[in-house]
Amino acid sequence: MSNNPLLEINTSFADYLLQRTRSYQEHVIGGTLDYAFDADFALRQKIGGFTGWSKLYKTIVSADIPGRYKRFFQSADAAGSMQYAKAYEALKKCSDRLQMSLPELLVKKAGEVPQIFSLVGEGIDNCIVISRDLAEDCTPDELCYLLGAECGRLQNRHCAFNYAFTYPGISKGDLNGDGTLGDENKSNIRELNYSLNKWLVAGDITADRAGIICLDDPQDFPKVFASVRRRGLPDSFGVQDKDIDMPRILSVYEKLHVTPVREMHLSPTTKADERRIFAGMEFTGCEILYVWRPDLETPSTHIGSKQTLEIRCDIIADMNYQM
Repeated sequence: MSNNPLLEINTSFADYLLQRTRSYQEHVIGGTLDYAFDADFALRQKIGGFTGWSKLYKTIVSADIPGRYKRFFQSADAAGSMQYAKAYEALKKCSDRLQMSLPELLVKKAGEVPQIFSLVGEGIDNCIVISRDLAEDCTPDELCYLLGAECGRLQNRHCAFNYAFTYPGISKGDLNGDGTLGDENKSNIRELNYSLNKWLVAGDITADRAGIICLDDPQDFPKVFASVRRRGLPDSFGVQDKDIDMPRILSVYEKLHVTPVREMHLSPTTKADERRIFAGMEFTGCEILYVWRPDLETPSTHIGSKQTLEIRCDIIADMNYQM
């Protein structure tokens, strides 16, 4: 007689309460998580000071995101131990490693382009939406990276900043930000657009770090990142790059990794994905990773500090974000 799958469901109220109330607050330093890229927090603080941002933010979190969540809740499938179990188990592993409550996971119909994104707003719990092709076809490692990265976006409150790009005058990949509003508003919109586009780069690095924390072997990050790109998942700017040259990237990084900060330099033609891989590999050699993952064996080689990591990643990501 086959085993009853219902018997495998954990009905312990104590375990449920632990999942609902667990916190990562011991990792919060100065208002931001210890693994987060400093430039991510700095740029969000800068954006928060723009005229009109507080009103826009309020509209996004109180109306736009809840409305979007409602549409997905009505049309998508909820993942669980009985449906899309592989993705659900990966998410459980990610929430455990990032010390956060388990987000809701919705699986939507696959479209022409694979998608994964997170939602959180007034009246709704943390939620991740993933397209069916990714949920079904990705390997466990790929799912841990993708879902871990979105958990990181939820932890670091990225959602409203990503959603801002749906508004007139704010477009991804446009650092000029000409805007579509009146002349008196163009300067402010241009500065906001510029800062949001620079933030996307920094936000990706923070999210990648969360995804790296969630991998069984964080050293696998470069190949996992490349394999996700080969599946057609676009970056935050909507660019698809299925032809990442990993041997060349690893060869370049061998030299970059041992280059002193004062001598570090990347060619202006270095691709965004290449910079992300370099920044992620720098994180695998940082002490913060091993604080989050005490189960990992600490490498025998020198482990860098958070301060050194941020200086090197500023250079790698070209984070000259003052306009």
